[in-house]
Amino acid sequence: MKKQVKNGVIKVLILVLILAGAYGLWCHFLTDKVIWKKLKINGIAIQGMTKEEAIDAISKDFQEKYENTQMTITLNGKNFKVSIYPVLGLDVKSIVESAYALGHGAWFTHGTDRIELMNSKTKEEVTLMPEARNKDELDKLLEDAGISKGSTTIQTSCELTDTELVITKGKTGIGPDMDALKEAILKAISIEDYEAVIECPTMKTPPEELDLEAYYEKVHTDATDASLGENNEIIPAVTGISFDVRSAAKKLEKAKEGAKITIPLEITLPEVSTEEIEALPYLNLLGTYTTYGGGTENRVANLKLAVEACDGMELQPGQIFSYNDTLGPRTEERGYREATVIVGGEHAQDIGGGICQISTTLFMACLQSDLTIVERHNHAARIDYVEDGLDAAVVWGGQDFRFQNNTAYPIKIEASYDEKEEAVTVSIYGTQTDNNTVEITTEHSDPNTCKTYRSVYDENGTLLRTDEVGYSKYKQ
Repeated sequence: MKKQVKNGVIKVLILVLILAGAYGLWCHFLTDKVIWKKLKINGIAIQGMTKEEAIDAISKDFQEKYENTQMTITLNGKNFKVSIYPVLGLDVKSIVESAYALGHGAWFTHGTDRIELMNSKTKEEVTLMPEARNKDELDKLLEDAGISKGSTTIQTSCELTDTELVITKGKTGIGPDMDALKEAILKAISIEDYEAVIECPTMKTPPEELDLEAYYEKVHTDATDASLGENNEIIPAVTGISFDVRSAAKKLEKAKEGAKITIPLEITLPEVSTEEIEALPYLNLLGTYTTYGGGTENRVANLKLAVEACDGMELQPGQIFSYNDTLGPRTEERGYREATVIVGGEHAQDIGGGICQISTTLFMACLQSDLTIVERHNHAARIDYVEDGLDAAVVWGGQDFRFQNNTAYPIKIEASYDEKEEAVTVSIYGTQTDNNTVEITTEHSDPNTCKTYRSVYDENGTLLRTDEVGYSKYKQ
């Protein structure tokens, strides 16, 4: 009998151990991170969700319900709508954490908690109401709503005339008591009166004090002369403006609200006006051209002499420029040296060789400037610094290059030689009266004969005219 009892106890113990082991294993493997509690928060069932999912679902529902919530504020007969959603918040995290804790405590209680939840027929529902959790947002919300604009206060204003600063002193009015208004809004939120129409508490509101020092810094200017920029653009003159800040402050302090006071301006005129700069005769770049090619020391010396002769030449309206007259005889006494020239289509050595590069460059600058070409000749043989039809050959006592200033204003030639780049540049300055553009083209009738044309277009790209400006025939 004792043996049977003993065997029975052992069997019971074994069974208990098996059950305990099974329970332990069950608890061990119940490691999910979802909420087990049967709970609805604001109508949303959170059982089976993770904490993050639950918080997100409840927050989205809250946003959908309240993001367009507005309160109406009345002030001095005007209505203002104030969005209060940014102020509101829900204590979602704490209640979700509490729901999650059931079943996620010590590991050996997981099983009993799960069994309890499985057998529970209770379904809890919780309603969370918004709270004013972001009170600091109110200042910005009230500013965005424009509440301050409902004030009857008139601010001090300033106006500059040609000779005076006119200050109109502001007037005290009725404006919002912002601290009291915020308290009224928070009170309405606390009783869940989101449709509230709040009459804004008011107070006497004087105009803001005018910062005359800051205003002075804003309007004060020193006189600056008009000038030309690097690209010949006009930098306008600036008239100097100043006033006595101390005197203005004293007058403003003594003035009654709504009164106007005048402060004389100290006006300083620039020594060089914008109109004077605009009247300069050589204000605009009319045309420019560059050719490349240096050569021997003698040829470069001739180039420099020709450049020096042309640089700075001025032509009045209607005046004709002669290249030969400008350079004069090409003699050794005048500094010219022997270099390669073209005679009868053949290369030879003669005094003044190379100066046709300057006349050629000048010819192209004249074409770009839309000046009238009076006389131009081509070389008997082709040259290598411009294409066919774009050269201008000269011979002392014979062929010349001449053009006329056909504008209504004086023009000036600027010429230079860059030794490093071996480049000749000729620019023509004057007064531009339109926005026309020039296009130079050549047409060959045979390999050795061509005509040069100048087409002029207006600022809209419409062709105004096309002129033949050169006929060239080169030795084969």
